[in-house]
Amino acid sequence: MAYDLLIKNGRIVDGSGMPSFHGDVAVKDGKIVELGKLSGPAKRTIDAEGRAVAPGFVDNHCHYDAQVTWDPLCSFSPDHGCTTVVFGNCSLALAPVRPGTEKRVAEFLSYVEAIPMEVLNTVEIDWETIPQYMERLDQHLGVNVGNLIGHSAVRYYVMRDDCQKRTATDDEIKTMQDVVRDGMKAGALGLSVSRNKGHYDPQGVHIPALWADEKEIFALGDVLREMGTGIIQSGGGRAAELKDGLMARLSEATGRTVVYNNLGQTVREPDLWKKHMARVEETSKAGIRAYPLCSPNRTTQSFTMRNCQTFRGAPTWHPILLSSDEEKLKAYADPAIRQKLHDEVVEFKVEVPAAGYSRKWYDYM
Repeated sequence: MAYDLLIKNGRIVDGSGMPSFHGDVAVKDGKIVELGKLSGPAKRTIDAEGRAVAPGFVDNHCHYDAQVTWDPLCSFSPDHGCTTVVFGNCSLALAPVRPGTEKRVAEFLSYVEAIPMEVLNTVEIDWETIPQYMERLDQHLGVNVGNLIGHSAVRYYVMRDDCQKRTATDDEIKTMQDVVRDGMKAGALGLSVSRNKGHYDPQGVHIPALWADEKEIFALGDVLREMGTGIIQSGGGRAAELKDGLMARLSEATGRTVVYNNLGQTVREPDLWKKHMARVEETSKAGIRAYPLCSPNRTTQSFTMRNCQTFRGAPTWHPILLSSDEEKLKAYADPAIRQKLHDEVVEFKVEVPAAGYSRKWYDYM
């Protein structure tokens, strides 16, 4: 057989789970047609000696919702071998969006993910619905994209400012279901929700998804059950799963795979991962597909005195974070305020919701 592309002498990791092996990969008409020691002619040959040859990786937790509109490759994920990116995570998205509310929708994404509004304000939002957003992306993509429907964006679209004040009515839930259904019909990968109590808007109020009760979350997930497709992603799912099995119950009720943040070992709770793993083993044996993501790398929190987002939720730190640079400098110059800042995140004299840092962090300064 004559090939279009022959990749020779590489260490092949084929994605099946079997051990890697040395060999060649042949491609014809855009598809892999043979693996092994190959000698057929090819229009192009690449010597991969000393390199791994593998399927593209999936970057399964990104926030390229805005960046993809001007950077179709979603740099820098492909630089690390990723050929597919998944964004719209943690309930945050840029669609749906009513005309005139573009800035507010962007604020949720900006503050939680530390994406400057100066950047998000440059995005030309010429869509309203999720299908319109996806159509915009389809016209200009350089990487495979899985787009999740963000619960916070949907809730704000339906409930306006009430989305951060109360639970939804039955009619509002039905309208949200219709929005999710339309998005799924347009090709969305699934739905994203959040239980992360450390996620706030720039005004210091929890993002819309956190105001939803279980009835609402399960109702939106039921759309995926009804359609027989899609995944559900949750930000901050670990605490909810260990508390009352919310992630597993959501998967069991909808029949859909639920992935959530996250399995990890921390200095704060050094043995919690063992309890979490035992829980995952228990639910997996029961046939429930609720899986925590797990990073192979250490998570390092960094901050500056200008952007002290790491300490959001702390009663003295949080208002300073929201203030102007001049106001920040004035606050930091006050010895009484500095003492309060120290008390909150070094001495831990107050409880900070969903704190994302070790109680011993100051020992490493």
